Amino acid sequence: MLEFIKRHFKKPQGFIGKITGKIMDLENRKLNKWAIRYLKVKPKDHILEIGFGPGYAIRHLLNRYKDIRIDGIDISETMRQQAMQSLDWEAIKSKVHLSTGDIAKAQLPMNSYDKVLTVNNYTLWGDKESGLENIYGALKPGGKIVIVMQPRQDDAVSKRAKQFGREIKRDLRQCRFRRIKVYYRELRPEMAVCVTAKKP
Repeated sequence: MLEFIKRHFKKPQGFIGKITGKIMDLENRKLNKWAIRYLKVKPKDHILEIGFGPGYAIRHLLNRYKDIRIDGIDISETMRQQAMQSLDWEAIKSKVHLSTGDIAKAQLPMNSYDKVLTVNNYTLWGDKESGLENIYGALKPGGKIVIVMQPRQDDAVSKRAKQFGREIKRDLRQCRFRRIKVYYRELRPEMAVCVTAKKP
């Protein structure tokens, strides 16, 4: 049963996937707000969110920043549909583009994004190196990536968050990102980590 639940958190599908999306929405709200603070959004920014889930971060960004564009990619078509339903799609469709796919294989536009955001899904990527290389190419020079992770279930201990931080920092450095910074915050149920970096 536990493996069944984990599978749906990795790639939500169908009716159970919709329930999973609602759980993720509630659990990740504080994490999303925390991550967005580190994005340092500016007018006219073009932002990419990886693993947008039911669309909470997109709603929050659009409510706070009017003159931005957001692209989102998520592995789950169920999440794409749920995000579109939760957003005022007719009002925002000129500013937001949502797609389904794997970040390691996605055809991203080169040198196009000012900021990239990913919350609580980095450790689920099948090919982290290819995913980060893809993001590196898609970021503009000086563009910023923000990765947030919080241990859950059997990983929910503070030392696991610190391990995440070390691993993400190492992965970013290997993919040529620079000005890497790591932040920690106590958020229930356990300490979370935020890693930021820039493309030179």
